[in-house]
Amino acid sequence: MLLELRIHNFALIKAAEIAPGGGFNVLTGETGAGKSILIQALGLLIGERAASEQVGSAHSRAVIEGAFDLSDNARAREFLEENGVESGEDALIIAREVEASGRSRVRLNGRLATASVLRDLGELLVDFHGQHENQKLLHAEAHLGFLDAFGDKRHLELRQKTREAFRIWRETERRLAELSGHEQERAQRLDMLQFQAGEIANAKLEADEDETLNEERSRLMNAEKLRSSAAECLQLLFGDEEIGALGMARQSLKSAREIENTDSAVSEWVERLQSAILELEDAAAAARDYAESLEADPSRLEQIESRLFKIGRLKRKYGASVEEILAYRAQIEAEIQGLSLSDEEIQSLKDEAAQKRTEFFQIAEELSSGRQKLAKVFAGEVVKQLSGLAMDKARFELGFERLENGSGDGLDKVEFLFSANPGQGLRPLAKIASGGEISRVMLGLRSVLRDRGDGGGAPVVVFDEIDAGIGGQTAEKVGEKLQEIARGRQVFCITHLPQIAKRADHHWRVEKSAGEDFTSVSINAQSGEERVSELARMMGSESKANLEHARTLLNGAGEKPAKRGKK
Repeated sequence: MLLELRIHNFALIKAAEIAPGGGFNVLTGETGAGKSILIQALGLLIGERAASEQVGSAHSRAVIEGAFDLSDNARAREFLEENGVESGEDALIIAREVEASGRSRVRLNGRLATASVLRDLGELLVDFHGQHENQKLLHAEAHLGFLDAFGDKRHLELRQKTREAFRIWRETERRLAELSGHEQERAQRLDMLQFQAGEIANAKLEADEDETLNEERSRLMNAEKLRSSAAECLQLLFGDEEIGALGMARQSLKSAREIENTDSAVSEWVERLQSAILELEDAAAAARDYAESLEADPSRLEQIESRLFKIGRLKRKYGASVEEILAYRAQIEAEIQGLSLSDEEIQSLKDEAAQKRTEFFQIAEELSSGRQKLAKVFAGEVVKQLSGLAMDKARFELGFERLENGSGDGLDKVEFLFSANPGQGLRPLAKIASGGEISRVMLGLRSVLRDRGDGGGAPVVVFDEIDAGIGGQTAEKVGEKLQEIARGRQVFCITHLPQIAKRADHHWRVEKSAGEDFTSVSINAQSGEERVSELARMMGSESKANLEHARTLLNGAGEKPAKRGKK
C-alpha cells in the first residue's frame, strides 16, 4: 500500500505531503481545484510519461516521492530482486524528478532506474481506472484476461501450459523456416555461395601474393634503369680509370697499420676500418649479383599482369585485399555447411514441428473448453454484482471467436457483450454502454475478481471520477461497492458525490488558491466538522439543511457524530 506521497513544485502544487491510510480514501474539491494534478503526480510515480509543463513555474524541476509497503506484495518484491533493487524491510521509496526540459530521473530505494522498469513495476503497485479512454473494459483484447483471472489454480496452470506449448511450437517453426521455409531461396543462396567459394578456391591465392607480385612487376618494368644504377654503384665501389671506394679504403687501412706499428693506441679504429672494408666488399658482391639478375623478361611481366588482373577482379567482388578475400571464403564455407543439411534432417524438423503443433492444440482445446464453462459462471457473478449496483435488468455475457491458428493465449478471442435494458439486444460493451454503465460494470468485475489471484490486481486501486454519469440511489450502490473493494485493497477515488465520499475511511480535500500573481493547490485531510462542511458543499451549499443532511450521511456511514458548528 501507499504509505506517503510527497510532491514538490509539481504543476500548481508547491509542496504537499499526504499519508493515506488503508481502506477507502476519497479526494474531493471544486471542479478545477486540481484533483487531477494529484492523480497525475501518482501516475508519474508509477511510470507515466513526464512532460515539461508539469514543472511548476519559476522552478527548474519537480519532485514526486512515494513510500510503499511491500509486505503483502510478493510479486513486486520479486520484481525488485530480479532488477537488482533491495527492498529493505519490505519498503520501497520511489523518487521521480522532472526537469523543466521534460527529462526525468527515476530512483528506486536510491538506485537509478529506467522509466521502462518503473512502468513494469508500477503495474504491480497501482491499478488505475479512469474514464472511457483509460478503461480496459473498452478494449476487447483485455477481456480474455478478466475471464482467465476468474479461473482457479488448475485453470491458470493450464493457461501457462498453453502459453509454453505455443512458444515451443512457434520456436520449432522458426527454426524450420530458417532451414527450409523457403526452399527456392535457400537453393539459390547455396548455389551462389558454392560458385563464389569455387571461384576463390580455383584462384589458389596466397597471403600477401599481390604485394609480392607488384614488387616484381615494378622491377621488371624498370629493369634498365635499375641495372644502370647498379652498374654506377659498382663503378664507384671498384673504380674504373680512377681508384674506387674499396681501393681508397684499402690504402687507408695500409697507412693505418703503419701507424699502429708505432702507436698501438690506434688499434681500435684500425679494426673498425677493416670491418668497414669487409662490409663494402659484401655490399659490392650483392650489387654485382643484383645487376646480373636484372634482365628484361616480357613473358614473365605478362604473366604477372594477368595474375594481378585476376586478383583485382576478385578484390572488386569479395574484399579489398587477398586477406579479406580468404576470410570471406572461410565465412561462406561455414554458411554453405549450414545450408547443406540433408533432406532427412529437414524432414526430421518438420516432423517435430507437426508434433509440437498437435501438442499445443490439444492443450489449447482443453483450455478453451474450460473457458466456455467458466464464462457462464463468470457472467452470472457479474450480473449479480450489477444487480446490486441498480442494474437489475442488465444482461452480461461473453462472446467467443475461435482463432484458427492459435496464439499464446490459446484458441479464443473473447469480448464482453452487454445489454442494460429489457428488449435491448446484447452488443459489444464498448459500443453500447454509457459512462455510468461502464463505471458500474467495471466495479462489478472488480468485486467479482478481488479475491481471485491475479484478478485482484495491484494492492492500490485508483478510480478517477468513477461516478461519471450516475447519481441518486445508483451512487449509493457504487459507494457501497467501493467500500467493499477497499476491504481488501487500498482504494483512492476522486468523486463529486457525497453518497460516495461519506463512506471514506480517509477524506482529502483539494483546494485551489489564487492571488494577484500566483495560483496554488493544497491538499488537506478532512475530519469532524470540516468533513461535514465539505459534504454540504458537495450538495450545493453549506446551508443549515445541507449541513444537517451531511451529518446524517456520515452518521449513517459509520462516522462518529460531528459536533454542530456555527455558521
